[in-house]
Amino acid sequence: MAHRTARSVDQGIDRRVVEDPRPGDVLRVPAGSRLHVRFRRSLSSWRVEDRPGHLVTLEEGDHGFEFLVFGTPDESARPLRLVRLRADRSGPGEVRDVTVLVTN
Repeated sequence: MAHRTARSVDQGIDRRVVEDPRPGDVLRVPAGSRLHVRFRRSLSSWRVEDRPGHLVTLEEGDHGFEFLVFGTPDESARPLRLVRLRADRSGPGEVRDVTVLVTN
């Protein structure tokens, strides 16, 4: 599965884009930046099951999310838990835990 992280600065706002994060990925993102998590479009949809306190949800969709990252560096932060919901199956779907660490 492809995984790509891109960075851009637009109007003084640091934006990080992560496409198709893998389970166990560790992302280091500066405080005050925006983090976009995107998944390929398919019949599946994604939802946030658990979110650490240093991420504020700005936008939530079936295939992507945008968060504002704030706080101080904390190596013990709990992961962002994303769950895939399949249109053709019932029950629990794929789970991807991604750790987002705040950097200075």
